[in-house]
Amino acid sequence: MRDYFIRRFLLLVPTLLVITMIVFGVTRIAPGGPLEQAMMEAQTVSMEGGGGSNEGAALSEEQLKQMEELYGYDKPIHEAYLIWLGVIPRELNKREVVFENESMTGSARMRVPSFHVAELDWDRDGYVQKSEIPASIESYVNFDKLDANRDSKIDGYEAELPQATIERPREKVKLVRDVNGQVVIENLEDTMVPWEVRMVHPLPYKHAVRPLEQGLKNLFKNYNMESKATQSRLEEWSRFEAAAKTFVKDSRAISKQRWNEAFKSLKDAEYSKRLSYLQTVVRALREADDTTTGKWDRSKSLLLQCAKSLTAIQEASKATPTAEVYRKRYSGVLQGDLGTSFRHGEPVLSMMFDRLPISTFYGLLTFFFTFLICVPLGIAKAMKHNTWFDNGSSIFIFMGYSVPGYVLGALTVVFLAARLELFPTGGFVGPNYESTPIANVSVKSGSSEWTAPGHRLKNGQEVWLEGDLPAAIPLLEKDAGYVVAVKDDNKFELLPESGTTPVLLQGAAAKVGLYRHTGIFERIKDLVWHAVLPLLCYLVGSFAFVTMLMKNHLMDNLSADYMRTAISKGVPFSQAVRRHALRNSLIPLATNLGHQITLFVAGSFLIETIFDINGFGLLGFKSVLDRDIPVVMGIFLLSATLMLLGNIISDILVALVDPRVRFN
Repeated sequence: MRDYFIRRFLLLVPTLLVITMIVFGVTRIAPGGPLEQAMMEAQTVSMEGGGGSNEGAALSEEQLKQMEELYGYDKPIHEAYLIWLGVIPRELNKREVVFENESMTGSARMRVPSFHVAELDWDRDGYVQKSEIPASIESYVNFDKLDANRDSKIDGYEAELPQATIERPREKVKLVRDVNGQVVIENLEDTMVPWEVRMVHPLPYKHAVRPLEQGLKNLFKNYNMESKATQSRLEEWSRFEAAAKTFVKDSRAISKQRWNEAFKSLKDAEYSKRLSYLQTVVRALREADDTTTGKWDRSKSLLLQCAKSLTAIQEASKATPTAEVYRKRYSGVLQGDLGTSFRHGEPVLSMMFDRLPISTFYGLLTFFFTFLICVPLGIAKAMKHNTWFDNGSSIFIFMGYSVPGYVLGALTVVFLAARLELFPTGGFVGPNYESTPIANVSVKSGSSEWTAPGHRLKNGQEVWLEGDLPAAIPLLEKDAGYVVAVKDDNKFELLPESGTTPVLLQGAAAKVGLYRHTGIFERIKDLVWHAVLPLLCYLVGSFAFVTMLMKNHLMDNLSADYMRTAISKGVPFSQAVRRHALRNSLIPLATNLGHQITLFVAGSFLIETIFDINGFGLLGFKSVLDRDIPVVMGIFLLSATLMLLGNIISDILVALVDPRVRFN
């Protein structure tokens, strides 16, 4: 059994990888993604702002590039997936540095993530010295102010001061490039962040010259000198000849510009030989006759690709030298980071954990009440088969089973909540769950008494004020805590602290708000009051399934041979059912028990939408509508993991309740 479950747990990882890979690919290629939606919203805003044409509403290339980087669409699918996993690092804080007037130096002030002074303890000796502070951020760290005891160290309580947290500093990064087009960071040892740099313009050799050379190789390899074209394609020959001649001419011209060094590394003699060979190809096409095999169409296509590569080289060679500074950080699933929501700008993990208790609350209650009620009910129906109890309960069970949970939710909201006002129309808790306002509060000038009919306050209870505060001695403050001294059911006094003189009012106030903390029993009542209708919708579907599953399997076991044998030996019927039939009837429930784990977090987006419950299901539903890919992937990852773990738990429970099952 041990080896079986070890294998099952080891299979979790590749299974999750395949599942998430498929879903990630679908989210990238599906139409109407976050990039398209953002572009449409920007276009709509531009049109509403007075732009009357689509041309005025279009985004610039620079804006499109920034949006692609924001949504992660600047990388291939496989690379973006590995970044999401945390296998390869993300590139953050990108900033371009332009070398104006062919300058060989440049600089940029880069944003450094917020940090604590304790992170500057590079030698791990328990304190920070001034020499450990990088020169690039020295102006942001007020060492003399933090060093309160003047021992030239920041440690102990000094590290707990508010100034010890440095918010959003910047540091200067100095760049130097050489004649070969390479660029390096000159002050890398003095910076806090290990920045990296690369040239954007002109393109490096591997992104520009190499594709051109590879295109030439493919062209010469593909073209067969014996291929000839028909006379009916003279017009195509002319276009092909013009493209080829332009290509040769531009190739010779570009070699005299910025790419001289790159072409020298390719051996100019060989390169010139290839260009001469290309001219031979052009002449052969020009002199072709009707005996063609048609193979030259492929050569024409390859030639046009080479011309495209050459155009890219020309544009890059004429561009102003530009470098891009950035930093790398591993932040993916393996590091416990599911990314940031496109729509809300919050970490996905925090959004999921904020809503997880709500769906778990309903999931646990549904699980508990389902098995607490349905298992005894199924046993009773099996023991009283074909009686009025069995038939009557079946009517109500299948009536509930035939009504979907979301339909029942809509009906209960309309009739029980909106019309009869027996329950709230929605929400997980009410608006007064945390604090309860004291109604009808009034004050009189020159008195220390406050009037609120039926205030239900207690001596020593803490309250606070909001709204228009009256003049008083001492001065009243908003959100400050005051102690209640009760006079009677309608009047009370407020004390700044317990045992002090009551606040003496110097004027009246028309709109003063007085609040108290909601008691624990009031909170439980409010939570239960809001949970009745949603919980009823969650339970209605599973009641019939679990009840009938228990009844049918118990009836099968009651008619089994081992039950007749036990009864014939004198075992009381109730004891035979309890010791033998009931245990075997629980085996099907055990197989279904592990699958209920997904219910703890998944929830039902339809039920949560109807009752306006901000749970896990509603979060997933809205993230799909908003194309919030990080949230979708985070929820799917958690749901898939729980589903696979539920399968394993089901196997374990089956092995525990059924002695016939072995996993050898």
